[in-house]
Formats: sequence, structure tokens, C-alpha cells
Amino acid sequence: MVSTISLIEADPDFADGLSPEAIERARSETRTRLQRLSPGPWDATAAMEPEVHHRGFLIVDGLLARDVEVLGRACTELLGPGDVMRPWQWDPEGSHVQAEVGWEVLDPTRLAVLDHSLIQRLTPFPTIGAELFSRGIRRAHALAVALAINHHQRVDERLCLTLWHLAERWGRVTPDGIVVELPLNHQRLSMLVGAHRPSVTTAIGDLARAGKVSRRDDGCWMVHGEPPDQLRHHRLAAALTG
Repeated sequence: MVSTISLIEADPDFADGLSPEAIERARSETRTRLQRLSPGPWDATAAMEPEVHHRGFLIVDGLLARDVEVLGRACTELLGPGDVMRPWQWDPEGSHVQAEVGWEVLDPTRLAVLDHSLIQRLTPFPTIGAELFSRGIRRAHALAVALAINHHQRVDERLCLTLWHLAERWGRVTPDGIVVELPLNHQRLSMLVGAHRPSVTTAIGDLARAGKVSRRDDGCWMVHGEPPDQLRHHRLAAALTG
């Protein structure tokens, strides 16, 4: 039996701006198929189905890492619930830089299929289409922030800023600090901050001794105290100190 889900069920934000009657119609009209991914490497090209005009996926839940390698140096983008992606699209005519792109499923993940049939059924609900578009803008903004962070010279600064940046989306406030509920080992962190793994390990030790970062027994990271000056308006920091 094919599993399906409505975009309204996948993310209630898609109902914003719709009347109660329109929400019920949209709940039916935006129903689409689900794909499930298990942790481990993911061959995104295999996700394309014959005779289906794919537009992409909406991540319903879970966590994915997109690894991009250029001339032996790699970086990582983390994607989670609410993100829209088209993992097999790479425009070789739009760039003279050869990049290798790989995907890894970090947590069990469900993807809502965005195909041509669904896009056609969204016509009576322009606010849903606009919200899908805004998800791409959100990803672009997050990548721009990550790029700016990686321009800082010191690895410990990049690491601290990156963890606070991740906490903005994936953090949970506790009495002891903000828990970043992501499975990030030192190698994955090094790819996030653009540094070699030994440098990241050293930086983590420095931050831990300074009381800025710690790691819980379950592997999740925690950030403590006030955020760096560059992120002093961080909403979770306000919740922690308020």
C-alpha cells in the first residue's frame, strides 16, 4: 500500500492564510506520496521514478546531510523538516566548477513527493505555492549565514557561531543551556565549519574549557551562556536569559 500525506498534515504552516473551508479542500487536494529513507548514504538519483515528472521533495521529518566536494575540500548543508529540495538537480552549464554532491540520511526521514500533478492541484491555493517558494529562500539565507560564519579566521569562533546558528533552528532551551539536537560528530562539524578535523577537536576542547560548549551523554551538543556578539539577538538566547 502506497503511503500518502497532505501538505497541510506535513506542515500546518501551509494552512496559513486559508479559510477553514479552503483548508479542508487543500487537505484533500495536496495529498501526495511519501518516500521513506533509512539512515546511511542515499543515492538521490535512484529516487527518480520512471514516468513521473518530479519537481522535488518536502522533508516531512528526519535529517539529511548534503555534502559538496570541490577539488578535495568538502562542506555540508543540513536539511530537516520543512525544507524543500530537488536533490538530483545540478546544472553543469551554470557553473565551470566541477562539484561532487553526496547525500547521507542522518535520521530516519520521510519525504513528500512534489510532482507535476501536485503542482497543478495547488493552483486554487496560491498561498501554498508561495510558502513552498519561501522555503527555498529560507535555505538560501541559512547558507549565506553559514558562508559568512566560515569567513571568520579562528576555528573556535567558527565552531561556536555555527552551533549557535544551528541552535536557532534545532535548539531546545534547558536550564543548563541550549541543546542542539543533531547527531554531529567531529568530522561532520569540520565539514560544517570548513576546517580539518584535528583543528575542530582542538577548538571543541578550548570552547569546553571556557564553558561555552559541552556534549551530553546522548551525543547532542549544548551551547552555554550568552551568544557571541554577532548573534546577540538570538531568539533562543533571549528565552534562556529571560
